[in-house]
Amino acid sequence: MASSRHCKLPADVFCYICGYYIAPKQVKHPLNRGTKLWRAYAAYFEMSIGDQDKPWAPHVSCGTCRSTLEKWLRGGRICMRFAIPRVWREPSNHLNDCYFCMIDISKYKKPADRSKLVYPDIPSSIAPVPHSDQLPVPTPPATLLADDTESSASDCEDPEWHAESSNDPHFPVQTELDDLVRDLGLSKAGSELLTSRLKEWNLLDPSCRVSIYRKRHHCFAQYYQVSDNLCYCSDVDGLFSEIGITHHPQEWRLFIDSSIRSLKGVLLHNGNQYPSVRGDYVWGLVRSDDIQHKRKCRSSHF
Repeated sequence: MASSRHCKLPADVFCYICGYYIAPKQVKHPLNRGTKLWRAYAAYFEMSIGDQDKPWAPHVSCGTCRSTLEKWLRGGRICMRFAIPRVWREPSNHLNDCYFCMIDISKYKKPADRSKLVYPDIPSSIAPVPHSDQLPVPTPPATLLADDTESSASDCEDPEWHAESSNDPHFPVQTELDDLVRDLGLSKAGSELLTSRLKEWNLLDPSCRVSIYRKRHHCFAQYYQVSDNLCYCSDVDGLFSEIGITHHPQEWRLFIDSSIRSLKGVLLHNGNQYPSVRGDYVWGLVRSDDIQHKRKCRSSHF
């Protein structure tokens, strides 16, 4: 794109299929290869989902498009409102050829309002084409219909079939518990309290340990140094490698927030595809119970 500034709205707040706005409280369905939604899209529109490696195309689907396509694939008497979905191209500018900059969502108050928003038909985002005599509603392929019927009862990608799964209680293992703790954003004390209570109620797998979170910072502490009242990251590449992200300096920007008592730095990803590396979180990783004077460290430096 000619201009380097960011779009007014991120691409993934819009549906890849219909282009409608997806509000923060609405569910976004990722477009994963090989899923029922992926196969239904290819069968209905006779084209594959593309541009998923590009930042200028949405990577999610709204619940309406997903449900309609999957029900059609199962042979239900339902069809999409259009024969050709919204087609995405790389925008040339932010002024009159950027779908994500031209849509005004200020009038959105409730889910029904998303269909009332004005969605432009521009070269970088061509509007869907409705069904007509020349573009009739397709018939689900017999092979896909048969395969889908046989596997639908055990297909974990379709939430409508979760009700048919076993009602037996599930006891999370350590990795599942770690995912829960991370999603909840719990501190060390909070993680131990949650694990202890679940253990007390016999709701965890016996392999889960309460004390494992006391040393969760050890794998990151090697990348930091503390000098007087200043805590800083001395190996940014190593830290990103430990997190599981390839560090490209040109993709990140430094945001500094300062006050009379502290100076905090935050690394923000330019495309918002990765979470920020927060200064207060980095400082918290380096603290340990056996170094009391480091508890007063309130600064971060990159």
